[in-house]
Amino acid sequence: MEYKYFRWNVIIRISLIILFGYGSVYVITQTHFWLVSFWLILALIVTLINLVRYVERSRRELANFLLAIKQQDFSNTYHYKKEDDLNYAFHEINQVLKTLRNEKASNLIYLQTIVEHVRVALVCFDDQMRVQLVNHAAKELFDKNLITSIRSLKHLSEELRDTITNIKNGERELVKLTLGGKLMNLSILATEFKLQDEAFKLVSFQDIKSELEANEIESWQKLIRVLTHEIKNSVIPISTLSDVILQMIKDDSGQPDLSKLDDEGIEDLVGGLETIESRSKGLANFVKTYDQLTKVPKPDIQTVKVEELISRLVNLFKADIDQNLIQLALNLEEELTIEIDPDLIDQVLINLFKNAIEALQGQKKPTISLHAHRDEEGTSITVSDNGPGIPDEIVENIFVPFYTTKTSGSGIGLSLSRQIMRLHKGSLEVRSTKDRGTSFLLKF
Repeated sequence: MEYKYFRWNVIIRISLIILFGYGSVYVITQTHFWLVSFWLILALIVTLINLVRYVERSRRELANFLLAIKQQDFSNTYHYKKEDDLNYAFHEINQVLKTLRNEKASNLIYLQTIVEHVRVALVCFDDQMRVQLVNHAAKELFDKNLITSIRSLKHLSEELRDTITNIKNGERELVKLTLGGKLMNLSILATEFKLQDEAFKLVSFQDIKSELEANEIESWQKLIRVLTHEIKNSVIPISTLSDVILQMIKDDSGQPDLSKLDDEGIEDLVGGLETIESRSKGLANFVKTYDQLTKVPKPDIQTVKVEELISRLVNLFKADIDQNLIQLALNLEEELTIEIDPDLIDQVLINLFKNAIEALQGQKKPTISLHAHRDEEGTSITVSDNGPGIPDEIVENIFVPFYTTKTSGSGIGLSLSRQIMRLHKGSLEVRSTKDRGTSFLLKF
C-alpha cells in the first residue's frame, strides 16, 4: 500500500513540474505576460523542491530510526495511517526492540538477584584481572566492600591470589586460609568463557571445612576399624600362643623347667614359636605396607601418549588375557596425550586391570574395555569389565586403606591408586551395577 501511495505522490509532483515548466516556456515565448511566467517558474521551483524533500523523507526517517536503535532510544512514537506501511513497520520494530530491552533488563535484575542470594562466593574477572562481578557472599568472605582487582587479594593470601590466577577451566583446588582468625578450607572452582571476544573467568569459593571434618572423622573411623581388625588378627594369636608356651615350660611353682618337655612337647614348642614368628612378620609387613601408603613419591610429570600407555599395559597382561580367554575392547582417541608421571599411572592401571581380570573368573564371555577420550572437562581413561559387579555395601569401603575382601589382598591397591590420582590433580571414581560389571574412571 505504501509503495502505491508513494508512486502516485511522485507522479502528481512530476506532472505538476512538467505542466509548470511547459506553461512558463509557453508564456515567455508566445505572450507578454511576464508576471505570469514568473509565478509559473516560482511554482516550478517550489514543486521541484517539494518532490526532492518528499523522496528523501523516507530515507531521513529510516536514518533517524536506525540511529535511535544504535543509541537504544525507543521513546519515539511513530504515528501512521492505514496506507502508511513504512511508519507502521517502524512502529512495530520499535515495539519489539522496546520489549526485548525490557526483557533484557528484567533478566539482568533476575540474574543479579540470584547471584546476590546464593551463599557461594562468586567473583568474575577479565584477562586483565579486573573484577567485573562480585556478589555479597564474596564481599563477606574476604571482608571487603569493594573488590576491583584480583591483585588486591594478595594481602589476604598470596597462595589464594596465585590459585585464582592460575586455576584452569573446570579445575577444582583446595586452599587453606585464615580470615578474621577463622581457619577456612576453601573449595575453588573455575569456569572460563567468552563474551564478545573478551575472555572472562568465573570463580566460586565455598568453605567446606565442616564437610571435610565430617569426612575426615568418617575416614578415620573406617581406617581404625580396619587397623583394629588386622592388628587383632595378629596380636591375639601371638598372645594366646605365648600363654600356652609359658604354661608348657613352667613347673608347678611357676619357675621355668625345660626338663619336663618330651619330644612331642618340644615339637609343639617349636611349632608355637614358628607361628609367633610368622604372625610377627605379617604384622611387620602390615606396618611396612602402611608406610608405603604414606610415602607416595611426588609425580615426575611428562607428556605421554595414551596409546603407548595402554599398549604397555596390554602387553604386560597378554598372557593372562590369553589364558582366561578375555576379549579386549579398545576405544582410544587418536593422538591423545596427557601430562602424567608414567610410572605412577602405570601402577594405577596395572592394579585396576588386575582387579578386572580377577573379577572375570568364571564369567561367560569375559570382556575388559579400555576407553580414553578428551572433552571440555579434561582427559578420561576408563577400565571396565562385565563381571558380577561390586555389592553396594562394599563399594563405599573399597578405597579405605587395608580394606579387602580377598584372602591374599593387602587392601591398599585402590587407596594408593586414588592417592596417586589426587597427586595428579585428578580423581578415581567407581561405577558398578550388579550382574552388569564395574567401571573405574580416571579423570585428569
